[in-house]
Amino acid sequence: MSGDQLSDLNENWAAWLHFTADHAAGGESRTFGAIRCSSVGVPMPLFNQAFVFEAPAADDLAQATSWLSSRNVPFWVTAPDSVAPAVAALAGAADLDPTAATMPGMVYAPLADLSVEVPGDAEILAVTEAAQLADLAIVTSEAFGAPVELAGMLAPASTLDDDRCTWFLGYVDGEVAACGQLLRTADVAGVYAIGVRERFRRRGLGAAISAAVLAPGRELGCSIGVLQASPMGEPVYGRMGFETVTQYHLFVASG
Repeated sequence: MSGDQLSDLNENWAAWLHFTADHAAGGESRTFGAIRCSSVGVPMPLFNQAFVFEAPAADDLAQATSWLSSRNVPFWVTAPDSVAPAVAALAGAADLDPTAATMPGMVYAPLADLSVEVPGDAEILAVTEAAQLADLAIVTSEAFGAPVELAGMLAPASTLDDDRCTWFLGYVDGEVAACGQLLRTADVAGVYAIGVRERFRRRGLGAAISAAVLAPGRELGCSIGVLQASPMGEPVYGRMGFETVTQYHLFVASG
């Protein structure tokens, strides 16, 4: 692992959540020293985070935690392996508890080696019209267990006009089956919101739409792909050629 890869991974994830908060009604971002916070305001901690990518000052961590707590939504304070011990040392004073959960940060490089293989009965399309966002909400709702209304909040029509982001939908025999999101920062292509409806799983759609998300990033000059994997997704990405460069440690509000 290079320090540049970890920096790329960190920067893209923080930029993705800032992007999501910026486009969501009620979303907000703040900075406390070197700690970057974004809160979409929905009741899912993935969408309300303080990113701690270097050893924090105690006051900055306490202020970041206080601000997120004031939003009245569950949140994570997120730190890679290299920084997690420093956060843990300050956790009590910042009213934080460590969790047993970690999230692998994974990198695919170089993107020039990427190949896209789509199952024969599937089609993957970039979302270009607001009407397609209804299908996106259907997949997001079912794949992530979120209400359809909440899923729609996470992908408003304004995101279609932001050239950093592209949404994708996968269809099987004309029925919407999968979704994914590309978020670009500099020459980094970030993979987010990969979801497959349950009855369409175990046929290669997750890997196919992940690769399809990365492909236009490569065409736009990105040299590296990054993501944070779920337990379900980690082995899929490993088989695709992603390598884990860090584990992100998650801290939550005490009590």
